[in-house]
Amino acid sequence: MSDKEQHSPPQRLENHKRPRDHILNIIKAALSTAPFGGGIASLMTDYIPSMKEKRLEKFVREIAADLKSLQDRIDEELIQTDEFAFVLERCLRGAAEHYQSEKLTAFRGILMNSAVGSGVAADEGEYYLNVVERLSALHLRILSFLSDPKSYLQSHQIPEERIRGGFPNFMPVAIPGVDLEAIKSAFGDLYQFGFLNTDKSMFNTMTASQGLDLLGDRLTDAGHRFVAFCKTPQ
Repeated sequence: MSDKEQHSPPQRLENHKRPRDHILNIIKAALSTAPFGGGIASLMTDYIPSMKEKRLEKFVREIAADLKSLQDRIDEELIQTDEFAFVLERCLRGAAEHYQSEKLTAFRGILMNSAVGSGVAADEGEYYLNVVERLSALHLRILSFLSDPKSYLQSHQIPEERIRGGFPNFMPVAIPGVDLEAIKSAFGDLYQFGFLNTDKSMFNTMTASQGLDLLGDRLTDAGHRFVAFCKTPQ
């Protein structure tokens, strides 16, 4: 080994920044030179990290309250296992990454059901966790409505008398602000997942029943099981 190799100074730590940080710095530098780009760069630096932190803090406070209210049902041995640690990590990450209330509610429910030992096997619970991460808030809203229409309408302050006609008439009322074609597509996705017993052809079918009477029980057993696992135990 040469003297140069023996006495060369150690490389500075800042020369080994993570690739992700390096790429973000390049993006922010490019944005700062574009019209309105400075605001977006500031958003990336300040607002997004702080909102993630606030969302995660709120989520942790909520699960702490859940744990307190369910303390008599918590399986102390279960929450010390690697399985529960895995679920906890995934749910916390999900809460930090997703802002939609439907997603946050599902992560919270999965975590609490995992803590009390709901009878759902670890592999099944992991599958449901993966599904929540894959589904959109729209998918979860549709499932929430179809699983318990009256409770859904009450919580969203939608009068029951507004649910009239067939699926093309009342689904945009129950899921306001979303294009009917998007609702139909999400409906079809849930059928493919095996959570609904009716595909999106229901939107083009003439039926004798109307409104809430038309809904019946549109969830399969798998759909009901998934929805139950995504709800905080009472």
